[in-house]
Amino acid sequence: MLPFLKEITKEFKKICKESYLEINTSDKVIYPYLTFSYSSEMLENTREGFYVDVDVFDHCGGDTTRLEQLTEDIRKHFIKNRILSEAVLLQLKVSNRKIIPTTNPQIKRRWIQIYCKVDWR
Repeated sequence: MLPFLKEITKEFKKICKESYLEINTSDKVIYPYLTFSYSSEMLENTREGFYVDVDVFDHCGGDTTRLEQLTEDIRKHFIKNRILSEAVLLQLKVSNRKIIPTTNPQIKRRWIQIYCKVDWR
């Protein structure tokens, strides 16, 4: 599990420095930021599938340009990506994307789901 988390976290940090597993743990919130969580399913032999849920947040009011650009950057980065390390082979694809309403009109949120097949080496 740790090699998967290490690699996926490294990939998110390439796109957005403010990337966090599950919740934003920063003392001072810097926008935009993303959080991600995962669930898994067993596939065959040494393969496991992960659904990675990504929430992207921005304090932007009515102008969502920066938020939409970050969401698109995430999509482009993971659309058909493969990552090979000594411990794992990750095969990623973007499967879903949607707008999530918030109760604060200044905070906007987007959700992306990435599916990742992991071959444990």
